[in-house]
Formats: sequence, C-alpha cells, structure tokens
Amino acid sequence: MQDLTGAILAGGQARRMQSLPTQEASATFMPADNQPIDKGLLPLQERPLVAWQKSRLAPWVSEIIVNANQNNEFYTAYGRVVADDSDLPAQQGPLIGVLSVLRHSRTPWVVIAPVDSPFLPVDYVTRLLKAQSSGQGRLAYYCRAQRDYPLCLLIHTDTAQGLEDYIQSGQRRVIPWLEKIPAEVVDFGVHADEHFANINTPADFEAAQSQLTNWSKA
Repeated sequence: MQDLTGAILAGGQARRMQSLPTQEASATFMPADNQPIDKGLLPLQERPLVAWQKSRLAPWVSEIIVNANQNNEFYTAYGRVVADDSDLPAQQGPLIGVLSVLRHSRTPWVVIAPVDSPFLPVDYVTRLLKAQSSGQGRLAYYCRAQRDYPLCLLIHTDTAQGLEDYIQSGQRRVIPWLEKIPAEVVDFGVHADEHFANINTPADFEAAQSQLTNWSKA
C-alpha cells in the first residue's frame, strides 16, 4: 500500500442522467423517491458506481476520499467524504472537486478517478505511478487512449494553489490547466478506450450494461 490517497469524483449534479427510467435508478443504493438521481449510486451489476472505483483504487492507496455534495450517509461506506469547499464557486465543474480533494488530502500525491468511469484498466494506478517514478519530475500525470482523459490522473498537492488561482480567474477547462502545470501524458494505447468510457447519459448507462454482458461472454 502506497503513501497515496485515492479520490473518487462524485460531486456533480448528473443533469443528463435525470431522464433515466425510475426502475433503473431506484435500487438499494438510491435515496428516497423524488430526489435527483445521484450518478455515483447507480447500480451496475448490483454494485453502485462508486464501489467499482473503490475496488480499482483501494489496493494501492492508504485512504480513499469521495468528493460528494449529497447523500453523504451513503458515500461514507466507501471513503472519507469531502464536499466541495464552501469558498469555491458552487457547481462549476469537476475542477472544484479536484481542488477540494487536494486541499484535504493527507498525502502529497493523489490518484483521481471519476465515479462515472467504472471500467478503468487493471493497471490504471500502477501505470501512473510508474510514470511518476521514472524521473520526469512532473506534478501531474493524466491518461490518454484514443483521446485524453484529463480527470483520470495522478497529481501532487503542490498544484492546489495554482489550481485555486486558475479557478478564481474564472477558468473551468481541465486540459488547459494541465498544460499550464505542465502535466505528463500516460498513453494507455488506442485499444484502452473502452476502459475509460464514462457514463454521462442514460444511453451510456445502457451501453455499460451491454459492455459487461459482452465481456462476460468473451
């Protein structure tokens, strides 16, 4: 186990998931009726998405933080819950959660996973750590397959002040911030794209279910 914190970003509002049929969203893991769908608690093969990410990160980290802004009583089963800090703009994108996590980490390095990417490669953490230990001297490392996955990253807490300045200047885009650090790209190869696929819409959720079925038949 590394002197490393794992962080799961589950603080978004999941606006595009709110049209998901009730029978898909209402499972043991979901809050009471008439509350918005919380993407991190959606059940995939009877496991909430947050559990998929915990299982990927847990073997490599000393602690898991879950960045969440609702349903804290559910998320405490999966890690130390950290909400977006109150001095930051509310509901202004994932960098707010990243900064909140960096501020509250008890270790210098944090490996981050979005809650809606449940199929991260089995070597997700080890590949990032290998890049970090190779002597490049960067403060951040993020993943690439056919495209960039900037929220799948390993990052040092020393980047927190620069990120705060970036956010307070009105910036919200992730890649320009990473280029500013600058961050190193860790290439997982074009065939790894299916492992980084994320769930943003009901159609994505259905595709993830089908993907699991296809893998089980392979």
